[in-house]
Amino acid sequence: MQENLRGCREQAALFGEITTVSFTIDELRLFLDTHPENREALALFNSNVKRRNELLRSYEEKYGPINAYSENPDGWSWNTAPMPWETEGNY
Repeated sequence: MQENLRGCREQAALFGEITTVSFTIDELRLFLDTHPENREALALFNSNVKRRNELLRSYEEKYGPINAYSENPDGWSWNTAPMPWETEGNY
């Protein structure tokens, strides 16, 4: 039970990090819409997109697809992983 709870916390922490980086990307995208020549903002945007992709890959390797648009090279698996409401310690 304790290990299961720790796993839920790790999953929630990783999902939280993905959410934070995604928010940062959205904010930078809006800024770049009005400041397209800002190289520093563009560099931050690109580094955050790279980080988000790494986090998504890590999440999906550990916990399964994060959304229905995830790549599924081994077949359709969106409905095989437990949904958040099916895990102990709902977020």
